[in-house]
Amino acid sequence: MSLKELLQRQVQFFHPEKKYAFLRGGFSSAAHAAMFGLREQFYTSMKQVFVDRVNQSAKTLCEDNSYRDAIKAMPLKPGAKVVVLGDSLTDDSQSWFSIIEQSFALIRPQDDIVFTNLAVSGDTTAQLLGSVIPGAELKADLYLCFSGTNDARIQGGSRYKPCTSIDEVGRNLTSVMDFAKYETNAPWVWVTPIGVDANRVAEHDFFKPLNASWCNKQINLSADLILEKADLAIDLRPSFGDLNDSPLLDDDGLHWSIDGQIVAAKTIVVDLVRLLKT
Repeated sequence: MSLKELLQRQVQFFHPEKKYAFLRGGFSSAAHAAMFGLREQFYTSMKQVFVDRVNQSAKTLCEDNSYRDAIKAMPLKPGAKVVVLGDSLTDDSQSWFSIIEQSFALIRPQDDIVFTNLAVSGDTTAQLLGSVIPGAELKADLYLCFSGTNDARIQGGSRYKPCTSIDEVGRNLTSVMDFAKYETNAPWVWVTPIGVDANRVAEHDFFKPLNASWCNKQINLSADLILEKADLAIDLRPSFGDLNDSPLLDDDGLHWSIDGQIVAAKTIVVDLVRLLKT
């Protein structure tokens, strides 16, 4: 992996304004650029690449009648607030959530719906226990939660356990869902993790130094727990199918290509309308 590719990946998945907003300069683009060792102009131009992809993806998706109709039918009032919690699959600068946000801007601009992305790359269901509090303080009209992949992360080799046991994942999910029930007055829709392409993960330059892998068996167990425990849930796994050599995944085997983000955006929008209207 070249230095430029490494920097692009870091800018794509790491957002200092989320982690370090409490610091002086926490919202400064120049300060963020300096953290990556970049000049501000180069940093902002790199970020713009992802913005352009999101805008083009939303424009293309909005030409799909079923997707466009679903955006129009989404039961969100003007000025509604939508909050998402999760990990890098949502924190991604070209994520499904950003595509949905831009789709609303294109199709329902007059509604001024506010989208807030609280997802943080690397987070597990344990970190959700902290993120759910600032999420609740936003008093959103709809919450989306997409977590469970990083709990299945293994570091040091396959002989070792995932960083979070499946029992603890279950307890974490129960705790967050209980908090959501008693501390918020809006629907929570949970999205299941889908798994990884283990071969690509094992060969990727970004993960090799970390000796990191992911356990698909545990990811599927976590997805099943979400479907079992959540009142409202979307199972993404059928939309992605077989992940081996799938073009819906990025070359690292963990994250999604822009095509994968588009598939997720469409599936989630269509299923949201079905869930929220029942």
